[in-house]
Amino acid sequence: MLPQASARPWYVSYDAFRKAPQDLTEATAAGALMTVGAVGLCVILLFFEVAAFLTDTVHTKIVIDTNQDSMLQINFDVSMLDIACDYVTVGAWDAFGTERMNLTRNVQKQRIDHKGTRKGQPYTEDELLELEFADLSYTKEELQALDSDWSSSSDQFRHDSFQAVVDAHDFTFVNFYAEWCPHCQVFSPKWAEFEDEVNTGKDLMKDADQVPANVRALKMNCVDFEETCRDQHVRGFPTVRLFLRSLNQKGKNWVDYTGPRNKKDLSAFAHEQVAKRHLHTGATHHSMFKEGCRLSGYVEVARVPGTLHFQARHTQEKTLNLAFTNVSHTVHHFSFGQAPRRSIAQLPNEYKRHVNPLDGKTFTVDRFHQAPNHFIKVVHTRFEGSGLRSYQQTHQSSVRTLDRDYVPQAKFSYDLSPVEVVVSRGERTWYTFLTQTFANIGGAFAVVSMAAGLMRTTAKQLTSILLQK
Repeated sequence: MLPQASARPWYVSYDAFRKAPQDLTEATAAGALMTVGAVGLCVILLFFEVAAFLTDTVHTKIVIDTNQDSMLQINFDVSMLDIACDYVTVGAWDAFGTERMNLTRNVQKQRIDHKGTRKGQPYTEDELLELEFADLSYTKEELQALDSDWSSSSDQFRHDSFQAVVDAHDFTFVNFYAEWCPHCQVFSPKWAEFEDEVNTGKDLMKDADQVPANVRALKMNCVDFEETCRDQHVRGFPTVRLFLRSLNQKGKNWVDYTGPRNKKDLSAFAHEQVAKRHLHTGATHHSMFKEGCRLSGYVEVARVPGTLHFQARHTQEKTLNLAFTNVSHTVHHFSFGQAPRRSIAQLPNEYKRHVNPLDGKTFTVDRFHQAPNHFIKVVHTRFEGSGLRSYQQTHQSSVRTLDRDYVPQAKFSYDLSPVEVVVSRGERTWYTFLTQTFANIGGAFAVVSMAAGLMRTTAKQLTSILLQK
């Protein structure tokens, strides 16, 4: 009696995952190792997929700034290292042309000590002069022009700045004359003799500390250089003056000589004037005040580009030489917007450091007429979902060299970007997670299966080659 085939459902014929009979398969050690590796690889891939599914991704986009606020709050906490609280002021300027000085509302001042043991002290006029002109240097040609007589406008030198001549020497003894003047003609030989001895060093002049001074004698033809003589208020000829280089170019920086016009008396007058000054004492830059000032608070400004600056000012009791003040400073905090310190902790880590990039930094200068300046680009940033708003910053700074009569400022210039950054968090859907997981696991098993098949095929080929030998 013939065996009857077992009845199977009709849909079995559609099986796409048919298995081979166990009798036709063979387990090997290499296959087991490959299986273990495949399972381990799938476990690792599954772990990373789950971690990625549970972690939010951050998406950003740039749009036109939607913030319609008319005012912007600037928060600051700055220590001026060498300006006392009585003399420091806060000011603001914006692109509308509005300038506000001596802001006091919402600004607190706290006296602070200098670091170290040395206390500040005012500069003397001689110290300022020595430090102001200590770094001057000239080429050989420039020095020849500065030392030359102003006898003719058609000589080989460019006589375009009498102030530069005065600034190049400690003292400059000048004979203003006119060629047609009889008194000038009589005085000319005596002046020439005196000028020669001074300029060649035969008549050496020393200051109050017995240090040789840089004294230059020269003459100026007021016919050829009429405008220069008029600027110097020369009203008669000959006029003899001893110029001392000065910090104030607009003030009177000369002494008129009215004595006898001979070499002996000219020399005595010059020695007397030079001996009154301390010109070369080895002065160094130092703190001017015995304390500094820490300023903290906030100001509200128009939401347009502008500057916030800190500088020295006069008081009712004392007048300062503002051009020589030092605006070195330490920034403890500088940010934009309301309550940024409280909201920083809620921001994503990659955005926290751009809220206040200046915090904890010190900016110093060691010369007169220098000032640290800051340029800040401000970008409004909006975080969807949490409702947070933040002003992110990029910062650049440089030390600006100023004109001699310009008042130094610790200036923070800011510019608002016309666009804003919108930050949102993207979540992965469950079906995306499943699809990616199955794809990774299936791909891993497929690659391992291909590798295992390649290994078996290679082994068979090598075995047949060895048997043929």
